[in-house]
Amino acid sequence: MSQILGFSPDADPTPPGMIVDCELMLPYELGMRAAPTAVGVGLPALDEPARGAFVGANLAGARRLLVGTPTALLQAGAGAWTDVSEDAYSLGQDDRWSFAQFGDSTLAATPSYGIQRSIGAEFATIEDAPHAKILVSVKGFVLAFGTSDPTYDDSPDRWWCCAYLNETDWVPSLATQCTTARLVESGGAFTAAARFGDDVVAYKRNAMWLGRYVGAPSVWDFIPIASDIGCVGQEAVCDTGTGHIFVGIDDIYLFDGNRPQSIAKGRCRDWYVANRDPKQISKTRVLWDRQNAMAWIFFASVSGGGEVDSGLVYHLNTGRWGRANFNVEAVVTYSSPAITYDTGSPIIDTYDDGPDIPFDSPFWNESQELIAIIDGTNELKTLSGRPGKSSFTTGDYGDEQMYTICPSLKIRYKQAPDSATAYGYVKDDLGRTEQQASSALRDDAAFDLRQTGRWHRFRVSQTGPAEVLAILPTLTQAGSR
Repeated sequence: MSQILGFSPDADPTPPGMIVDCELMLPYELGMRAAPTAVGVGLPALDEPARGAFVGANLAGARRLLVGTPTALLQAGAGAWTDVSEDAYSLGQDDRWSFAQFGDSTLAATPSYGIQRSIGAEFATIEDAPHAKILVSVKGFVLAFGTSDPTYDDSPDRWWCCAYLNETDWVPSLATQCTTARLVESGGAFTAAARFGDDVVAYKRNAMWLGRYVGAPSVWDFIPIASDIGCVGQEAVCDTGTGHIFVGIDDIYLFDGNRPQSIAKGRCRDWYVANRDPKQISKTRVLWDRQNAMAWIFFASVSGGGEVDSGLVYHLNTGRWGRANFNVEAVVTYSSPAITYDTGSPIIDTYDDGPDIPFDSPFWNESQELIAIIDGTNELKTLSGRPGKSSFTTGDYGDEQMYTICPSLKIRYKQAPDSATAYGYVKDDLGRTEQQASSALRDDAAFDLRQTGRWHRFRVSQTGPAEVLAILPTLTQAGSR
């Protein structure tokens, strides 16, 4: 049998184990598995679309979940959202919230307002702090990117840092190390920034810099990394702990501290460029799933009407890809509370009425970190539900020199699905559209297809949890020409 190799629509389709298409299938160390469904956490839907979400922990380890909307900052509580806004906000059409945790202080920024600060209660504007597009907390400072303020006016290429160990002091001073400067090379605005160990990486659309603390007078020194590679949006980058995975204009990259490298070329880069909506590329959201070593990349497709409706999933340990489409307004790592059927919760009344979440799901573990989205219904949901429908399509098996008969297709499962159907396709030449030739339900660990052609391709449609390890079509010579 040939080990399944992950979603690779750009690759040569003939190596055994190649997957040219899939739906709701995720890569992992042994192969691919069915993606979970989205399940509500018991909080009501927001009144407005989400413009950013964040989970922060204070010095005592207490976590708080915040969501920003066009008019409010909201904190999750026991089955309800609490408004913790300083006042009613009015964000610009494309403005989003950026968050950072600094000790016990939670900070929120948006281009429309000065930086907001909260210590477990309502937010308040920090006096003298600039308006900012992006916040990053690192090495005793809060850095703000894409700012505006009374002194320097609107400066989309300007960065600020607060006074050392004082997030409330934004008055420039050599003594406190609060300062500001611009990065004017590779013109344009800052699009993203993220912590990288004790450093920070700042991105424009076509450039990136590594910022390093050097002390007064310059405080932070920004070293150019690339002048033709950048990040498309403020949420289009994630920190894996050892590097950044980020989305550029026409590729997806990994930055490990030396140089950015494509992780999609030869696998799914061309597919991504053909399917993403270039006009909505700034809406891309990337979230790191630490438990599974996966980066979830949600983007607006060309057929999505401007909404974020598609997803690619990259497994860092194997370099393999999968697909999982969801409608996404915001992404966040959700920390689950202690929930059992005995103690009850906002989403459980009885066992029969409870959510369709497997008993061994991480959802039930207190403080377990789960990938979560706020979807098109404005509801917070974790990606922890029981898998539903999923499918994968293999590459081509055969030879240019002869016709073959495929009487059987075998799939090695680590966990077999509730049900599965295989559809067989044939064609005489590579590069041509295949025609469906057969279909069969899985019976006695195989699909009995019985089809003849030079090249054979298979689509397997599944229901329920499934872990696919390897594939083996049986081919016998039928003749040659």
